[in-house]
Amino acid sequence: MLFLGIDLGTGGIRSVIVDGDGRVFSENQIAFKQVNLSDNEGESEQDPKEWILAFEELLEAIFSQSSNREIRAIAIDGTSGTVLPVAPKGDALGNALMHNDMRAVKEAARCTAIFNGSCSPTFALPKILWMQDNWQLPENTYFFHSSDFLYSWLSGTTKIPTDFTNAMKTGVDLDREDWTEHEILGALNLPPIIQPGKSFETVSDRLRKKWSLKNEVVLVSGSTDSNAAFYASGATQTGDWASTIGTTLAIKGLSRNKLLDQNGRIYCHKYPDGFWLLGGASNAGAEIIRKNFAGKEQNIEENLKNSEILTHGFIYPSIRVGERLPIASKDFRPFNTLQDRDEKVFYQACLEGIAFTEAMVFDLIRSLSGSTKGSLFAMGGTTKSSIGLQIRADVHQKIITIPANPNSAFGAAILAAAGYNHQSVAEASKAMVQLARQIHPRSKYEDFYKSKYLEFLALFSK
Repeated sequence: MLFLGIDLGTGGIRSVIVDGDGRVFSENQIAFKQVNLSDNEGESEQDPKEWILAFEELLEAIFSQSSNREIRAIAIDGTSGTVLPVAPKGDALGNALMHNDMRAVKEAARCTAIFNGSCSPTFALPKILWMQDNWQLPENTYFFHSSDFLYSWLSGTTKIPTDFTNAMKTGVDLDREDWTEHEILGALNLPPIIQPGKSFETVSDRLRKKWSLKNEVVLVSGSTDSNAAFYASGATQTGDWASTIGTTLAIKGLSRNKLLDQNGRIYCHKYPDGFWLLGGASNAGAEIIRKNFAGKEQNIEENLKNSEILTHGFIYPSIRVGERLPIASKDFRPFNTLQDRDEKVFYQACLEGIAFTEAMVFDLIRSLSGSTKGSLFAMGGTTKSSIGLQIRADVHQKIITIPANPNSAFGAAILAAAGYNHQSVAEASKAMVQLARQIHPRSKYEDFYKSKYLEFLALFSK
């Protein structure tokens, strides 16, 4: 059986069709013609009608191949915090305010109690209030997240639920898996809440006939894009972690317990199967490598493979003042104590700094009573660095596993399979996530990196 995962991103729509064993049969993507329709600083909006045009074009391309018409279920992920007003019959009543739109500053101040004292203007709920205050919308206006709008179009009805990951920034109570009891939310037309990975509707007869689909196609609740990527990581058990290192380091892991971090470094999503999904993001990451070594990485990696370099000094791998994780500080300044300016030494010190920062995050998780005893999965641009992966394995003294398809569309396809087969998301993930490779730690470096890590911690604490 085939399952279709859709990733509705900022720049376009991606799709992947996979079977129940995770084999990829088709991949497509369509770019949006305009990414931001606003010229005002801090504002970001898109026309939902363009989403539908692009989505329809994408599906036409997919179903032009007769084998793809065998799909049994579809799930969609979207960007967190993107929201739009919708008429009862399904038409958009205005542009969508995107995940990074910052205009709803005053409205965010009204919502702090709903979000435990802190609400960003990028959250969906203050954007909804801004729309009500600034656009002439009918009283019966629905408010949809981006993926909800595509589901509504596919099903031909606005009577659809929204998943609790998309609803995080709109005011869901994750403990109850329902909207928070508050007068602001009570006055809005919001969809009912559903877990990701649950079937709730089917593709309309009109569209099924149009594309000559051979079966009834089930619609399965999706998630935000970052959560979908986590489902594609291979992490399925409590204590498992997925670390995505690109420009910055972002980490997510599964916990039986809901962790409360009063400093706001670690937040709690909810995993569809009932666990808690902990996460956080650092300013540290590979941006420093891109800035200093753009286009040179492969050559430096080849040179490092043939020589053993000992770095005498440390780099905190960030080019920005301030940090979010492993500490929350607007004044933190990255450090560089290297004396040797050889580019190979600098490059390796950056990779070591990334591994040490990641280790500090795991220390923080353990200090908050979270478990890191499970598997570690690596995603993001730095998985191209075999040197960096080996250093991380040596620092953590842990096997690092790289999944074959670590992307949001694949995660959405996992949700589609889970919903259709009435499986847990973890069961579907175990069956479908294929592993590209594993990096094993070298025991001879254990004491060496333990000592270096302690020196790094001492510098960090100054």
